[in-house]
This record gives sequence, C-alpha cells and structure tokens, in this order.
Amino acid sequence: MLLILWQKKIAKNAILVGLGYIKKAKLFQIDWYPALIESTDENDLVIGDVYRLNNHDFLAELDEYENIGIGTPPFEYRREKKKVFFEEENETVDCWIYFYNWPIPERASLIESGDFLNP
Repeated sequence: MLLILWQKKIAKNAILVGLGYIKKAKLFQIDWYPALIESTDENDLVIGDVYRLNNHDFLAELDEYENIGIGTPPFEYRREKKKVFFEEENETVDCWIYFYNWPIPERASLIESGDFLNP
C-alpha cells in the first residue's frame, strides 16, 4: 500500500524523463530495497528512471522517505548531485541521487546488472 501511495505522489509531483545511468556506482539489494554506493571503477554502472520535479517542495518529502535527517547521523542515505547519462541521446543532465550512507550489510547481494528492476 505504501508503494502505491508513493507512485501516486511521484506521478503528481514529477515527470518521467527517461532511463539514465551513472558511472562509478554499484547497486546492492538490502532486504526489499536498493542500496546505491560509489565505486572507483568507471565500468560500474547503475541504471534508473530519471524524473523532473514539477514541485520542488516534493524534494523534502523524498528526503524524508529516504531517511535523510531522520534519527542520529550518519543517516541511512545522503543526497548528492551527479551527472546522469542517457544512452539513446548521448547527453547528460545533473540529477539528485540518493546514495546509501551506511556500511553494506553482509547479507546484501550485489545487483550485477546495475538495474534494480532487472537484476
């Protein structure tokens, strides 16, 4: 039910731009959710949907959802602006990205494809 509510909020506050990827990043699955971390390898790519916010106040709600500023630091995620690449159009855009901010748990599994929805 929570996922459906968030899908509705995103649809109301953002527009899907397309599929993009970032370099020097890895993706892990922790329980039912992803953990994105930075890497030093240029060949490590993470793929995801890129949205343009039509309501910038919604960014604060996203931060809360991602546990930024909730509890005691360090928070579970941190938000950073990174360059996102679009394969089809050979262009880039700067986007806010949520990086996992805690050590990756031993039980987490690497998502080799870099795509959480298509591991």
